[in-house]
Amino acid sequence: MNKRALLLVMVVLLAMGPMAAISGAQDKPGMSSSSPMMQGAVTQPSDPSGEFMGRGHHGPSLEAIQKKLGITDEQKKQIRALTVGFRDRTRKTRMELMSLRDEKKTMFLSGKIDQQKLAQIDDQIVKLVSDLLKEKLKLRRDRLALLTPEQIGRIADWQAEKAFRTKMMKRMHWGRMHERARGGEFGD
Repeated sequence: MNKRALLLVMVVLLAMGPMAAISGAQDKPGMSSSSPMMQGAVTQPSDPSGEFMGRGHHGPSLEAIQKKLGITDEQKKQIRALTVGFRDRTRKTRMELMSLRDEKKTMFLSGKIDQQKLAQIDDQIVKLVSDLLKEKLKLRRDRLALLTPEQIGRIADWQAEKAFRTKMMKRMHWGRMHERARGGEFGD
């Protein structure tokens, strides 16, 4: 994998903004987001009743996120309008990206791989993904701008909780791995 593609993948993974769950759920109404930001390291709901869990998914549903944030009807309309605008602006780019990925898949399935053509396709994919990422990040900034300071504070609290849970899960995992190596409780 060339350096540009690797860098792009890293940027995409690190660019998961605070509105990732809303963005994913908004793109597919009725589906919940599987954003790690909203589900945390533990897949169990933070409330015992499970009311904030999406149907068949680990993360909270769009309605649950909006309820916890206290999103108003006006904010919902504005978020919806931003999403529709994003889809319209990026439709051509997304179609080109799908076409290039199909072309690449066809080349692999045929068994006749032209390295030069493959490199050209990869370069085009990197450019299109980069363009799409710019638009996604702009959409997230625009959505974030719609939120009140109190709503932004709630998101910050969620992120802090997730960071704490992730840190604790890593410590627990590290401890178990080293306990086995010493022949302790788990390695008998």
